[in-house]
Amino acid sequence: MPRFAEFFAGIGLVREAIEPLGWECVFANDIALAKAEMYEGRFGREHLKVGDIHDLSVADLPLGVDLLTASFPCIDLSLAGNRNGLAGRHSGTIWPFLDLVEELRRRGALPPALLLENVTGLLSSEGGRDLRAICERIGELGYLIDIVVLDAKWFAPQSRPRLFVVALSRDLDVGVSPGSEEVSIVRPRSVRRFQCANRDLPLVELPLPEPPRGSPLPLVAVLDDVSQGDASWWPGERVEALIDAMAPRHRERVEELLAGERDGVATMFRRVRHGRTVGEVRADRLAGCLRTPYGGSSVQFLVDCRSGGVRIRPLNGREYARLQGAGDFPIAVSDRQAWLGFGDAVCVPAVRWLVAHALGFLCGAERSTLEAQLRLLDQGAPYAAVA
Repeated sequence: MPRFAEFFAGIGLVREAIEPLGWECVFANDIALAKAEMYEGRFGREHLKVGDIHDLSVADLPLGVDLLTASFPCIDLSLAGNRNGLAGRHSGTIWPFLDLVEELRRRGALPPALLLENVTGLLSSEGGRDLRAICERIGELGYLIDIVVLDAKWFAPQSRPRLFVVALSRDLDVGVSPGSEEVSIVRPRSVRRFQCANRDLPLVELPLPEPPRGSPLPLVAVLDDVSQGDASWWPGERVEALIDAMAPRHRERVEELLAGERDGVATMFRRVRHGRTVGEVRADRLAGCLRTPYGGSSVQFLVDCRSGGVRIRPLNGREYARLQGAGDFPIAVSDRQAWLGFGDAVCVPAVRWLVAHALGFLCGAERSTLEAQLRLLDQGAPYAAVA
């Protein structure tokens, strides 16, 4: 059974994604106590070390690890952040992670694979120089690199495009090909532009199949049946005031919901436009990208018109979990803490799909076996049924 260690582990959704494929987690690290509480509630505390990555050393890590994962902070790289890039205090924590990989290499214990995850803004951060710097360092450590984009909306009813950097040791005998210029769903034009501008980097392509093209579930399928009298629903006068303040196209979307379109439900963010707070309603059957509950436009709301009137409430923690493909994750914390944990996490089926197809060979799995595993896992079958 291959072993992995997850850094910037959050509540453990990378572990949630790949343990059913036969991977064993032997180490996890995160600095946030609120996330660690949720992680321990799911997996226990045996392998979790809570603390600053700057304070870790290779002495903290078990030897013989096959994969290191790093969903490093995106705040300095995203549109919602300050765009300080890798010079920022948060996103710059990728460097101590790679320092640990470097020390493992010096000790003859270089992991066969790395998996990095972040926002697609990393492709353009500092004109592409930030991603180049990361890839240069990974290449110097002895890896070949593939860069792909996956969107949660292919696996769950949430719009959440994310960039993944898959690094494989040059010593591995796996089927990779030189990078091409062909645009595809997992290697869109933005990835191709980066590759073309950085041909000196050790960039390759793994033989990934086409991912799903749409979520198997609509938004309405992940919603709880919250009673009309529940305190989470806004009072009527607050709903009316928000609708009155909406731009015309967003009021039209509410009217469409009242007419039964898109199952009568949609999600909404509150934004500050021209000095006032307004509601902006999505026009599809997806939730917007989940975020942590900080800032004026971070919490996501449900606009529910199924009863013939307009009702509004924040999505709850269980609904956030389902939107990340982790519906069975135990939640014994407040909604706000759950928003933090799931809003700053990965989409479980997206990561599962990528690891199965990009790194399944480390499990000794044939492609037909992987496909069978993924189908059964998508249907809720336990790993024992597909081993």
